[in-house]
Amino acid sequence: MQTVPDMLVNAAKRFPANPCVGDGRRFHTFAETDDRADRLAAALRAEGLEAGDRVALLALNEVEYTEIQVACQRAGLILVPMNYRLSTSELAYLVEDSAPKLFIHGPGFAAAAEELGVDRTIHLGTEGEGLAYDALLAAAPPRNAPREALPAGAPCSILYTSGTTGRPKGAVISNLALWARMNTSSLEIRPRPESVFLQCLPLFHIASNLGYAFTYSGATNIFVKQFSPDRVFEHIEHDRPSHILLVPTMINMLLNHPDLSQVDFSCVEMVLYGASPIAPEVLRRAMEVMRCDFLQQYGMTETSGCTVLRPADHDPLGHPEWLASAGTDAIGFETRVVDGDDTELPAGATGEVVTRGPAVMTAYWNAEAATAEALRNGWMHTGDLGYRGEDGYVYITDRKKDMIISGGENIYPREVEDVFYAHPGILEAAVIGLPDERWGERVHAVVVQRDGATVVAEELLGFLRQRLAGYKVPRTLEFVDELPKNATGKILKKELRERNERQL
Repeated sequence: MQTVPDMLVNAAKRFPANPCVGDGRRFHTFAETDDRADRLAAALRAEGLEAGDRVALLALNEVEYTEIQVACQRAGLILVPMNYRLSTSELAYLVEDSAPKLFIHGPGFAAAAEELGVDRTIHLGTEGEGLAYDALLAAAPPRNAPREALPAGAPCSILYTSGTTGRPKGAVISNLALWARMNTSSLEIRPRPESVFLQCLPLFHIASNLGYAFTYSGATNIFVKQFSPDRVFEHIEHDRPSHILLVPTMINMLLNHPDLSQVDFSCVEMVLYGASPIAPEVLRRAMEVMRCDFLQQYGMTETSGCTVLRPADHDPLGHPEWLASAGTDAIGFETRVVDGDDTELPAGATGEVVTRGPAVMTAYWNAEAATAEALRNGWMHTGDLGYRGEDGYVYITDRKKDMIISGGENIYPREVEDVFYAHPGILEAAVIGLPDERWGERVHAVVVQRDGATVVAEELLGFLRQRLAGYKVPRTLEFVDELPKNATGKILKKELRERNERQL
């Protein structure tokens, strides 16, 4: 039987006294985290859970997240991290779909846990439904027998997609896939035991897989409970992280914070970013302000980062065009651009981006048809449109479902959005297609102005006309105070479309 190690087994032997996880106030060493994972695994088995049973987890970025993931692997269970920003009815769908035998919840989620009605419940902290987590660990015995190996093909987690275009789907991640994800990130980022990783994204997201690469390497993870620029600045001041993970909307918020000039970024060696496209103008300013390496991972829940724009690729003088790309294939992945028949396209031709490798999900949970469609011919079909340049760099033009067809012309919203971000008075922009009797679809832009800016619509459209073909310029324009986003900072275009279509 093929096996893989978990993220703690090596680092706990090499660096037992090093801080493994913390939130700036509370830390657990590698030895403590390893022991707590063993005790939790024993406690879960004592509760009667069997291999393949699901354990749901609804919590903010709590220090216990890492040990819960490892404990589930060691007990042969499948962890189902849940998006804490979902409504109770949306969470109920995830519970119905995954059918967990046990529900673990963090502080603040007792009411949701009670309403969701899972028979057995464990609560982190001092109050909540069911058994107390710390008491359960205290009563569990330490490991006193050889640890069983992790079977490579066994599922260890179900990560639900963001559901921005429909019902969330549960991507089944095997022990092998999680191990491969940690290896890819370790080889690309090269964290050291003395590295300190500031995790700003929610841990129910694949961001947790990237953070686990730091754990795997013996480095420290610091979890930001819930993102805000002020919290990030406080952690930079007090915890001096060497690596920070952000999404483009977070980077933009930091850059536009009034206290930005007072922040000492000298400890930061690298900013990791991904999850959604970043406007080149925003990236250039971030590089100027933070003066550190930048690394982008492009991917999705089903794959993790399958292409990488490495620090050396962030070359605004020699290769400014690379700043708009998603980089080249990540170590451990093969990536192609294909047509509708899955035939690889030549450089410069736009098609769907597909990828394969050991880090790719096994299947969608309870969704055979969706699995067969996504993983056909052995490649994960991302649903993203893009092309590969002559130099090998992959450029993501847009989601297939976001592409606008107006008057027979294909329009990629990201191209239009990047021009909006180049305007000094615009903070954020989202471009969508709306039904149009004459053109089939029309280009509609929803924009947020910077604080203190007064942007005139006609002036803004003139700015776009100078930089875009006429058919790409929005026919309608809407100013709003903020754009709807999910927990990982992605702009919810589906919500914008639905809202605008209701008003038609």
